[in-house]
Amino acid sequence: MHKWKRGYHSVQQNRTKINLRNESGMTLIELLASIALLSVVLALAGAVNMFGQRQYMTQSYSASQSNNYAYTLSVISREIRKHPYASITVSELGDTLLIDKVEFFSKKGSQLFKNGNQILAEDVGSFVVSSDSETESIKILLKSISEKNNQPKEYQTTIYLRE
Repeated sequence: MHKWKRGYHSVQQNRTKINLRNESGMTLIELLASIALLSVVLALAGAVNMFGQRQYMTQSYSASQSNNYAYTLSVISREIRKHPYASITVSELGDTLLIDKVEFFSKKGSQLFKNGNQILAEDVGSFVVSSDSETESIKILLKSISEKNNQPKEYQTTIYLRE
């Protein structure tokens, strides 16, 4: 019995003793593999973030342009309704609206002007005005310039004049 206690005591001493030679850490290969995996995950997260930012910029530009064109068409409609149909004429090219033979709305470059000096809209691809004498109506078409990977959008209205 005495031998057993001595053997048990030495086993217990070996367990409490810290043996640094038997502990294993990360090898260089494991470290490189973890860094490579982390870099792939970070690259994917960065790509998703960049895609989201680009999409946000495109959509906010499109929404802003749509808002500006809707405002422009409402201003044109309000001004036209103040005058009788007989005083409204359209230029031969259809890009200028004249009221009382005075240039009221016209496109110059990529901007739409009111009275020749007040900018109503920017990035205008085309401004087409047509007049129908039978129905006494004026049809206005605004087409945007395609920018920032957007397709050009068309905004139109038909104004029926009442007398």
